[in-house]
Amino acid sequence: MTPASTAIDGAIRQIRAYVAGRPHSADTLDGIAQWWLGGHFPREVVEAALEQLHAAGELERIEIGARQLWRRQPMPG
Repeated sequence: MTPASTAIDGAIRQIRAYVAGRPHSADTLDGIAQWWLGGHFPREVVEAALEQLHAAGELERIEIGARQLWRRQPMPG
């Protein structure tokens, strides 16, 4: 594992934990980096983590005007 992949894995774990405790939360990339993750990861790492969680179907990206919000993928049904 590279240091970057280790950091991305750490960010993924923390994002999953945050969303598990706050299932209705939604925020921008910068908001997630600052508030959900406490500024502990570089923006690029957070972006990569969000993209991986999106590709896995765990998070969804919502376009609101020029902004993108990230939130837990809604449960079917």
